[in-house]
This record gives sequence, structure tokens and C-alpha cells, in this order.
Amino acid sequence: MKQVAVFEAKTRLSELLDEVEAGAEVLITRRGTAVARLVPAEPRSARPAPSRKQRVAQALRSLAELRRGVTLDLPLRQAIDSGRD
Repeated sequence: MKQVAVFEAKTRLSELLDEVEAGAEVLITRRGTAVARLVPAEPRSARPAPSRKQRVAQALRSLAELRRGVTLDLPLRQAIDSGRD
């Protein structure tokens, strides 16, 4: 289950609702303490399958989440040039 702070939930509510609509659950915390949980309004079986557009959007959000905080330890140009050897 994904956890987000209240401030982040307020600023990204639309994205979070898209994720919940796709079947995810989101725990909202205040100062590290759980205060609310976003869950789909209907059971997954009663909802239509997500469209291709929704699946692609979810995949891109997941990739962005994985990328968060990852950095190169060298300049991009150097990384590109070293891959050409």
C-alpha cells in the first residue's frame, strides 16, 4: 500500500484518485501517523478493466516513482561516452 503525507495528497489528489480507480490503495499520513485510506468505491470485479490509456499512465507513474531519488554519480555526457566503448 502506498503511503503519502497530507500535503502531498492535497497536491497530487487527481493522480492518487487515478491510482485508486485502477485498484491501488493509498494511506494518507500526518506526521507519520495514518489518518485516512483511499480505496476504490466498488469492488474491482464490479468495475470495468482500465483502458489502455489508464494502464500506460499508471506505468509511467510507477516508473517516475522508481526513478525518484536516483542520480548518476558522473556527468551524463561521460556516462554516454563510456557506453560507446
